[in-house]
Amino acid sequence: MPEKKSRSHFFDLKIPLGSLLSFYGLILLLYGLFGPRHIYEKSLGLNVNLIWGAVIMVVGALFLGFAHFRRRDSS
Repeated sequence: MPEKKSRSHFFDLKIPLGSLLSFYGLILLLYGLFGPRHIYEKSLGLNVNLIWGAVIMVVGALFLGFAHFRRRDSS
């Protein structure tokens, strides 16, 4: 007797990956906001930690959003 295939997977990697990326992005974002300013002289005055922290936070939020909406649709 063939098994019934389900649309949901046993373990969705979007949830732990999105959580981890969001956490790391938050750490970088906070360090960019409250860290020392003199370290950005080497990067032509650009606050690289703030920029990449925001980018990583957005990617992590996208992963979590895709996981949330996928679960909502399949139920």
